[in-house]
Amino acid sequence: MTREFFPIGWFHHLGLTRGAIAAMATMVTVGVAVSLLPPLLSLNLAERGISERTIGLLVATIALASLGITPVASRIAGTFGIAPVIMVCTICAALLMPFAWIIQSVALLFPLALLYGAAMTLCFTLSEYWINAVTPDHRRGLVMGIYATVLSLGFAVGPAIIALLGSASILPFLVGSAIMLISALPAFVARDASPDFSEAPSRPFAAFIFAIPVATIGVFVFAMSEQSGFAFLPLWGRHLGFGIEAAVLLPSAMVLGNVIFQIPLGLLADRIDRRAVLLGCGLLGAGGMAAAWAVSDTALPLMAVLLLWGGASAGIYTVGLAHLASRFTGANLASANAAFIFCYALGMLVGPVVTGDAMTRAPTLGLPLVLGTAFALYAAIVALRMVTQRGEHASVAAPPADGRNALPPESAASTDPRSGTRS
Repeated sequence: MTREFFPIGWFHHLGLTRGAIAAMATMVTVGVAVSLLPPLLSLNLAERGISERTIGLLVATIALASLGITPVASRIAGTFGIAPVIMVCTICAALLMPFAWIIQSVALLFPLALLYGAAMTLCFTLSEYWINAVTPDHRRGLVMGIYATVLSLGFAVGPAIIALLGSASILPFLVGSAIMLISALPAFVARDASPDFSEAPSRPFAAFIFAIPVATIGVFVFAMSEQSGFAFLPLWGRHLGFGIEAAVLLPSAMVLGNVIFQIPLGLLADRIDRRAVLLGCGLLGAGGMAAAWAVSDTALPLMAVLLLWGGASAGIYTVGLAHLASRFTGANLASANAAFIFCYALGMLVGPVVTGDAMTRAPTLGLPLVLGTAFALYAAIVALRMVTQRGEHASVAAPPADGRNALPPESAASTDPRSGTRS
């Protein structure tokens, strides 16, 4: 299963172990590089006259690789170890990034995106599993909020690098590559604290996708919005008439909201019905897109709306992951985390394709219409689950180990006075 906790002073009281801190440090630098490549590709290819539809397909190819690699992520981790796989993946991605500039053929960029997507997905999946596996249950929402915050800090830096260095040279690609190489160091330093497991998952991989639908559907919608935001918010800003300096900062406004709101949302998720938090985030996600369209003629109000919208949309990821992770241990936790990332990757695949096509048809209306509709549908799903299961109760803390490994359905009942209802 996992090794014992490695307390580091007062971090231990927050539920942060040495392994969790190392995994978070890795993900900060990986987040920088991940948020850097999609907008770099979008802006670079758009300047060459490539359509938004083609750009969307290329960005979605990264997600296609994720869909292929996540079902075997726990098997890879069990065979080679968590830390070694993370180190190899980050180094491989670092070596690939400069070729996104060097390769001029759009057709050849697709296999590069496949390899890059596979490496990044393994890194994300196994780092999140590492954090979840060594986190005490009663602090899971808080730790996931801290994790989402530091990851969002990394995501915010990527667009800022473009604003400083531009997109017309290889320099930002080289900077991203260097950051990726740095991200391998924390996993190496704390490799002795990475979790081990030897047992096989108790159910097929697909069963974990449908085990907690409020979490998995939520992360699908969040991934649609996040990836579409990174890839198309700069282009949307250009269509709205903003200068390049303002347009490339729109994703940073979105990510800044992630930074500000995830710890409060994580604390809230440790105390009340998590579905209520998810419902609120879904409603704010839908309303935020409507508000963004309403103020889209002025940069500062639009950035303020995107800040609030980004925080609410990312809250779906934070709260959904905390909820999902509280139900499993060992190989089941690795598989559940991989299923969560699988749904995230599916959203990454669908989002850019649909949003890119919508922007091709309606350059200024397409993005808010697609994303606002997705959040509205998700909020309706969460509300329906709350109504149909309002009489059931579940613990915010994890149920006994045998129940967690038995892959309980979302409607399984247990009671905790802190939550009152199932999240």
